[in-house]
Amino acid sequence: MRVEYDVIVVGSRVAGATLAALLGDAGASVLLIDRASFPSSTTSTHFFRGAGMVAVLDRLNVLTQVLELGCPPLTHQWTHLKGNPDPIDGPPQNPGDKGYCLSVRREPLDQILVERACRSNRVEFAPKTVVSDVLWDEDRVSGVIIRGGKEIRARLVVGADGRHSLIAKRVRPAVQESAPGYRAMYYKYASGFRGVDGSDPDGPEFSLLDDEFAYVFPSDAGMACIAVSVNLETFDWLRRDLYPGFESRLDRHEGFAERVRQAEPVGRLLGCGPEPNYVRVPFGPGWALVGDAAIHQDPWSGLGIDMAGVHATFLLDAILDWTSGRTDERSALHIYQQRRDEHALLPFRETVTLAADLRRAAPSP
Repeated sequence: MRVEYDVIVVGSRVAGATLAALLGDAGASVLLIDRASFPSSTTSTHFFRGAGMVAVLDRLNVLTQVLELGCPPLTHQWTHLKGNPDPIDGPPQNPGDKGYCLSVRREPLDQILVERACRSNRVEFAPKTVVSDVLWDEDRVSGVIIRGGKEIRARLVVGADGRHSLIAKRVRPAVQESAPGYRAMYYKYASGFRGVDGSDPDGPEFSLLDDEFAYVFPSDAGMACIAVSVNLETFDWLRRDLYPGFESRLDRHEGFAERVRQAEPVGRLLGCGPEPNYVRVPFGPGWALVGDAAIHQDPWSGLGIDMAGVHATFLLDAILDWTSGRTDERSALHIYQQRRDEHALLPFRETVTLAADLRRAAPSP
């Protein structure tokens, strides 16, 4: 590990690994740091859209590698409203040029992205490395301190370290918008889940019943991610009796409950409680934020991976405009913020507004 780089990226999952890979391709020297080792999982559902992360994977030239994991192209969307067991067949969400969505477990997806970043000889990867603080030159971030006291400097430090970002805690960005957490999400994996007609599934299934949303995302390796988003009242009693409570919630969603019961459970129940929603100002002198470190909304709407990947490409463009001399640092990063906000603020607001009561998401009869 050297003592100076063009860019230090803290956090090497979707946003961080994507940014590091593209910066390395462009010739920047990058230190990519993560406290975890890889492959490793993280608590996250993982549905994303054709115009979002699918397009980013294609740009990174790893889409074929991801498809080889066995994740089916999701060319349909099946929706059960108000407990109706007969689903509405609809097109995929925002399918982009590829025409489909995907769902890929985080462990293999993140591993592919890290390996892609490391294929650039301009990217140095430091797993199992903990950043303990940032370095300052007066009011400008100039690097990081890793556990053990080693100082590493860079022209820019990027926090891609999630919703509990240490970089964000240290630089204290202004908050553009915020709202409390309204919902909790729990999910499990199962193998052998069948589609609506008994064949291999070709789309996610969504079931909206009262103020509760249940999902099935056909994923890689023959598995499906089965999830339930619940409000605060349900969360309060569900967490006291989690496993049977989770199954009882799924049983209410008659459109796919029986097929879920017939599938074979894999692994343990996962999830997280309510988390604050926020949009942070994503840059300052010597630093930038991307992914959940910069913007986080309740996962019921499944926007996190798309935003992480797409916003990483926006940040890439800003960094290259600045470092090439086409514009100054502040102007370039301000454009990054503008592009991020144009892409994300409306869906953020819709997600947060509906999270308080998903019954408002159901179309009128």
